[in-house]
Amino acid sequence: MWQRKQTLFLLLAAVCALLTYMEPFEIGQHIIVAVAAACNVLTIFLFKNRPLQSTLCVISMFLYLGWYLAFVIYSKQVATDASQVLTSWLTVLPAVSLVLTALARKAVRADEKLVRDSDRLRR
Repeated sequence: MWQRKQTLFLLLAAVCALLTYMEPFEIGQHIIVAVAAACNVLTIFLFKNRPLQSTLCVISMFLYLGWYLAFVIYSKQVATDASQVLTSWLTVLPAVSLVLTALARKAVRADEKLVRDSDRLRR
């Protein structure tokens, strides 16, 4: 389980997502990123069900995109000009998590293709 590259990608994505708690974002953003990180961790332990892993990766990626949507909406409501928007290096971490989750999904799909091809050859 831990030797697969998608496991490492998902673990790093969850760690990057949870690091966003260091910044005082809106509570809704914290909930979104917590659910996405939990989805990534759950995906690690579902290694025997690759189609479900792929689906959970997609859900997690949509949650990260939802985090940025919430960030933009909240920034538009609070800030009167662009200089008031809270930006730091922590706002990049959900994007890093998004990319890592996409890489994990690609690896899961490659494993599923490999299993299907080997099953086809056995018949």
